[in-house]
Amino acid sequence: MISVTSPGYRMSKPEAQRANCGIRSSMTATFFRPATGSRSAPLEALVVVGGVVAMAAASRVAFDVGPVPITLQTYVLFVLAGLFGGRLGLAIVLAWLVCAAFGLPVLSGGAGGWRAVVGHTAGFLAGMAVAAWVCGLRVKGWAPLAALFLAGHVMVLAVGWAGLASFMSPGPAFESGILPLLPGAALKSLAAALTVRALTR
Repeated sequence: MISVTSPGYRMSKPEAQRANCGIRSSMTATFFRPATGSRSAPLEALVVVGGVVAMAAASRVAFDVGPVPITLQTYVLFVLAGLFGGRLGLAIVLAWLVCAAFGLPVLSGGAGGWRAVVGHTAGFLAGMAVAAWVCGLRVKGWAPLAALFLAGHVMVLAVGWAGLASFMSPGPAFESGILPLLPGAALKSLAAALTVRALTR
């Protein structure tokens, strides 16, 4: 619909604020979630590189609570997937793991190398790849987004438990490797949803 105003018409302050908010919302939506094929390849490559750097930085924040530390990896990953979609989210995880496999210190605590990738936390790393794709789905509203990220954490923890159970019995693997991570998973899901909503409003 086309609106026509007289040449001397001036918008009121509330109208101007609403218009500015609409412009900003449109611009952020175009940058983070443009129409299919409208984002250039160099920009996507830049997003992937930046995502790998962000994942490496998040890996440095680690708290030892058992065989698997609490990190900010899934928080950063879900924010990236929520902003740029599952395809780029998955590309970021795969590029991050390739860097780790070649020895770059991008994993938890600055670990790197092939053994670190296929070690006892390999299931968690594989789960992050799956969750990155799923958490890139488009959902409306903060609550559905938080629920999606919670589901993503369930995937990471489930695959991680399966991997950890190949190194120890399933019971101890769950008690020492999964239970300590549950409160952090819930908090990171909520924080990631709030972050994505704040950046895309």
